[in-house]
Amino acid sequence: MAAPVTRRADGGSDLTPSITNGKVELDLSSPDQLTSPLKNARSQNLATQDEALTFLSLNGNVSRHITQQEDALLLRKIDRHLMPIMFCIFFLQLMDKQTLSLCSVFGLAKDTNLVGDEYSLLGSIVCIAQLVMQPISAYLLVKFRLSLYVPVIVTLWGMTLACMAAAKNFVGLLIARFFLGVFEASIQASSVLIVQIWYRRQEQGIRLAVLYSSIGWVHIFGSLIMYGLGHIHSNIMRPYQLISLLLGGITILVGFLSFFKFPDNAVRCKFLSNEEKAMTIELLPQRLRANQQGLETKDFKLKQVKETLLDIKSWCWMILAFMIAIPGSGIASFGPLIIHGFGFNRYNVMLLMIPFGTLQIIFIFTAFWFNKKYSRKSPVILLGLLCSSAAAMILLVTGRAPKDQPVLLLAYYMLSTFITVPATVTNWQSSNVAGHTKKSATTAFMLMGAFSGSIVGPLLFSTKEKPYYRKGVISMLACFSGCFVIVVGLMCYLMHLNERNKRRRIAQGKSAVITDYSMLDACHVEQEKAKEGTNATIGTHAFDDLTDLENDEFINGLLDGKPSTAYSRIYFQSSTVSLS
Repeated sequence: MAAPVTRRADGGSDLTPSITNGKVELDLSSPDQLTSPLKNARSQNLATQDEALTFLSLNGNVSRHITQQEDALLLRKIDRHLMPIMFCIFFLQLMDKQTLSLCSVFGLAKDTNLVGDEYSLLGSIVCIAQLVMQPISAYLLVKFRLSLYVPVIVTLWGMTLACMAAAKNFVGLLIARFFLGVFEASIQASSVLIVQIWYRRQEQGIRLAVLYSSIGWVHIFGSLIMYGLGHIHSNIMRPYQLISLLLGGITILVGFLSFFKFPDNAVRCKFLSNEEKAMTIELLPQRLRANQQGLETKDFKLKQVKETLLDIKSWCWMILAFMIAIPGSGIASFGPLIIHGFGFNRYNVMLLMIPFGTLQIIFIFTAFWFNKKYSRKSPVILLGLLCSSAAAMILLVTGRAPKDQPVLLLAYYMLSTFITVPATVTNWQSSNVAGHTKKSATTAFMLMGAFSGSIVGPLLFSTKEKPYYRKGVISMLACFSGCFVIVVGLMCYLMHLNERNKRRRIAQGKSAVITDYSMLDACHVEQEKAKEGTNATIGTHAFDDLTDLENDEFINGLLDGKPSTAYSRIYFQSSTVSLS
């Protein structure tokens, strides 16, 4: 029996709940029942809590059973509206960063009179700006709606890129690239945040793989674009100016489009019906409640920032990001120059970059397929580090004679396996932190490490050392070794946290053994529920904006093995809840 709706004089509606078998049920078919209370949430002093909790506390839940097919259809609908625009923005940001290295083999230094380490500084200045902006970015991502904030910075970044075509010397390029870094500072963090808000942890990996695969697509399309532009001989415009105008114009267009397409959270979005919003937030225990990560709140909590700075995990991820970024940025900035040093001309360099990008796409999707199928991340990370170390060693000891070109190319293409490392680590980090402010702060902190490494990386490579770049290659080997040590240490610490939460649950009278539905697909969730039943005391604080350290029901995902029975069983209350 559905609940009758009483219309008020202000156009809103009051809900009269019906009681069926001791459960409170509400009819959510009327849009006013959902939107009016939500719009008035601020006046009810609910604005500082998680928006999902506000939505549910004001409107109740749907009590009918949701099938696996409905869940799959909902997920595909979310993907159709979120992933294309996010991929375009992610791709354009990486394309912008790769432009400098692609232009380097077409006379950028000569056209702009660069000397000494000025080229390396142009590669680092973007990351310096992004590093400086990260604390501000973390605050803005919490305080402003993503559907407005991101389109604004994308549009401004496109305008800056187009204006960079007017720069004709080092100072002009330096200023333009600094402001590019300022406007791009929030792009990666906002992408990770959107994935955390919209997808359960088991679904986040493949979406991050799609975003990170744009690194490979950049090498493919960027190389083809530069190959074509490089054949244009003009006394008016140089290749770097042509590509700046082209990419700047495309970015501005995408920025305007994102005002209409970039997503808000599941409560505020326009492409879901009211029933679909409730389904996304609450109905299936394997959806957002299972994450124990909350949805979104505009209350910036300093205590969560403090916890971020005191959390060992945050420092491990930051240091790991730093050590990953050093070789990553070195390859990004000097990759074409390294291939050029093998003895190939500039046009062949562009063509040889295409297989490199193709391999990156293959490896990243293979890695995330392996992660999802076997629930094992450590083999992916360790294998990526091992292959990259072998490649760096070959580049270090092999000569640069024409007969060595096949071996050198093989070694360089082996470096494409390294893409699996930062992508997998980002997925690992994003699924192991909770609390809206802490999620933003942790991502910003990790990116500060990444940007710091990206500043250092290009400076370890010098054109004076071509074609061997020994100092840069040796630094890559050192970073690969350091990453291995940190990954192992962080795994041990996460095991300790899971044990601690187990003891806390026992002390509070909860079940020590809980099932993490967020790491299972819909089919396995139904099987687990059928076998184990439900527990109404678990999952009730999922939208209380608790951090991962505050919530004793939060399960830290380990890098190795499937979710263990001892640490990963979460039972949730039924979909119908009582209204207080």
